[in-house]
Amino acid sequence: MDLGHPLVNSVLLPLVLASALTGLLHLVLTAGRGRRLVSSTVGLALLVAHVVSFGAPQWPAQSGTEKLMLLFAMLLAGGIVVDVLRPSRVLAAATACLAMVAVTGWLAWPQLERGESGLIPLLTIASLLGLFSLAGLVNAPPASANRPAMIVIGALGLAGASFNAGSLVLMQVALTLAAAVGGFGLINWPVARLPFLGAGVAVGGIGCFAIALLLILLTGIRPWVVLFVPLIFAADIVSRLLPVPARFTRAGFEPLYIVLIGLLPMVAAILFAQSPAPADDLYYR
Repeated sequence: MDLGHPLVNSVLLPLVLASALTGLLHLVLTAGRGRRLVSSTVGLALLVAHVVSFGAPQWPAQSGTEKLMLLFAMLLAGGIVVDVLRPSRVLAAATACLAMVAVTGWLAWPQLERGESGLIPLLTIASLLGLFSLAGLVNAPPASANRPAMIVIGALGLAGASFNAGSLVLMQVALTLAAAVGGFGLINWPVARLPFLGAGVAVGGIGCFAIALLLILLTGIRPWVVLFVPLIFAADIVSRLLPVPARFTRAGFEPLYIVLIGLLPMVAAILFAQSPAPADDLYYR
């Protein structure tokens, strides 16, 4: 096995690291506030794999990959703060809205600085869809694999769409995100043991949004193709309406429903993501 292969760095490393860290913290952080921090393992595994793949970012960030790295670090830190302070739903929702606006503005700043004001309606719609996806995550049961399942399917859809749009870098980042969240999900399924809270939701949910936004900004992909991805984050609502066989628990069976429901929009996003022009290399010009 070539340990330096991009797929090893993007898939195997974050998957194993997230699983190992989650299992370790599950033994160490047994109760109370510490238990709320377990989903931070997703961000830690993602950052390590990102540094191994692309190197440490410089400040100020000069490329999309550097911005993504710094963004994941800030999302992890912000999620941990939310998990520790446990703000009210109103304050948490306001924070999510501000975070979405900040992420959108930061990633799209090179285009806006060039005077591409026509992007503003597109960015507004994308941000609203990102908030819709985030709401779907938050409304899912935290102590189950439902939240990780939606993020994994969404990230895999973005990885496939990035590949078809000609951006192997975004594909690699999306695969890393899917693997890191999947590593946590494997520990938490079929028996729900740990809550997937602010740190995991911030890194996974807003991380998917950031990748989707860069996919729109830096490739020739048709923007409407990315509309399929938010549908994946509505899968939890549908899964809770479906019956569960008597010999299974709902927490153990619902993630399977989510995967099956999410496959259709995931495949649609991948199939329609043919880019008519070569993709950007993630360096702003």
